[in-house]
Amino acid sequence: MVKLAILFWFYKKEDICINRLKLLRKYNPDLEIYGLYGGPQNKATKFESKLSKYLDDFYVSPYRDPDWKWINGDLMILKWYEERGKNLNWESIVVVQWDMLVFESLKETFKGIKRDQIFLSGLKQLDKKTELCWTWTSPKKKFRKNFLNYLKYVRKNYDFKEKPIICLFILQVFPKKFFDKYLEVGNKKVGMLEYKIPIYAKIFGIDFYKKDFGVHWGGNIKEDPLNALVKEIDLKIIQKNLKDRKGWRIFHPYFKKVRSKGFEPS
Repeated sequence: MVKLAILFWFYKKEDICINRLKLLRKYNPDLEIYGLYGGPQNKATKFESKLSKYLDDFYVSPYRDPDWKWINGDLMILKWYEERGKNLNWESIVVVQWDMLVFESLKETFKGIKRDQIFLSGLKQLDKKTELCWTWTSPKKKFRKNFLNYLKYVRKNYDFKEKPIICLFILQVFPKKFFDKYLEVGNKKVGMLEYKIPIYAKIFGIDFYKKDFGVHWGGNIKEDPLNALVKEIDLKIIQKNLKDRKGWRIFHPYFKKVRSKGFEPS
């Protein structure tokens, strides 16, 4: 069995972070939880003093620009790996964001994942419809140029000529092998993480672990448990799923505290 650990990625609202960490500990008492703080540098000490007792390690990202860190979460996580994570005790790391609710054992969630496999939520091939409307690839958006430059880069440097694959960076599992390979990339800044990571995984020869988590890629967002649109999941949807033995157990985003009463899975 692959040795899993959790990377808790956070940058604000320490009271919500504590609430999430207690929830993670409740359902994952046997997994180590490492903290990746990406908020303002001048608040790092405050967060560390309040959250350290819930974490097995606390790391402060050296990057300062909040907008850059939001768009380049992959590089922030990679820096964590390079400076701290590679020396910690894990084989695959589950990235859990501060505004995510986890009501189950992540060992069970990713049961069967193999050594060196990667999981990326919302993984799919980039089709024409998505390309035309997706923020990072649409010809109508300013990010289009970055996308085309990235495709040129991987074609030139890795002879990558396949159709692009994309994901939504909500829930991920990374093996150490991915980070080791990623550290060798020459220009890490070109491209955006939601197509960079799956394409690099393909280039690196890393197998994908695939599982449906109800990721929202369009349609009726009201019933989807995971979205990348900063559209808070309705409390009634969460409780409805938790009462259903076959319902979803992971939700994103949710910005409020949760208590045990009314949030116990069936």
